Amino acid sequence: MLFLFVPYYNEPTKEFLESIENSTVKFGGDTHANRMVSMNRKSNGIYWTKAVNDFYKFIKSCRGVKDDDVVAIMNSDISFSPGLLAEGMEVKPGEVYIPEGIEISWRDKQFTPSRLGADTFPGRCFFMAYADFLALGKFCKLLPHYLSDYDYGLKALKTLKPVIMGNKIIHDDHPKVTKPFKMISNTNPIFWTVFLLRHPNLYTPLNILKAWFDAWRLR
Repeated sequence: MLFLFVPYYNEPTKEFLESIENSTVKFGGDTHANRMVSMNRKSNGIYWTKAVNDFYKFIKSCRGVKDDDVVAIMNSDISFSPGLLAEGMEVKPGEVYIPEGIEISWRDKQFTPSRLGADTFPGRCFFMAYADFLALGKFCKLLPHYLSDYDYGLKALKTLKPVIMGNKIIHDDHPKVTKPFKMISNTNPIFWTVFLLRHPNLYTPLNILKAWFDAWRLR
């Protein structure tokens, strides 16, 4: 069984809805069928991280879910091939399936999408076994969408094996928010400091300085 969670702020794109409709995996309403759960974050007035954590509590309360059932979280502004969900359902316990990886350069404070490696993964789309999803716990409440993805990915890779999927997704990157102290800004130095301290390494002090310098430059 597949549990697909789609938290969205703006309405799902036409391309996303067409991808769901054309998928070889279909969804039903009964307790023994694949289930797609969506949440309108705008109407509920919540951020992406809280939506995912609410889904975590929801699925944990579901009865009859098996440890090897599959949990997927997916953005509503992507498009994908008909076989992507079916491939994702092949994930085994101890693995995480992702359509693309992220190459991390801590030295340069750069996170670059790549299909050649899987140092961590973005929250655009991933698949893992139900038991692994429960074991990893919730997303970090202190971090917004763009950093909670990376934080969760780094946590997952301490126990799970990443598998780059053959099926791809298409995603258009959003423009950066240039006002650095806004909650949704992907240059917010406060959030970057929290994230960097959660994953300390040789370059942590330098990266924290970079985060605050970038914020000062964009202020």
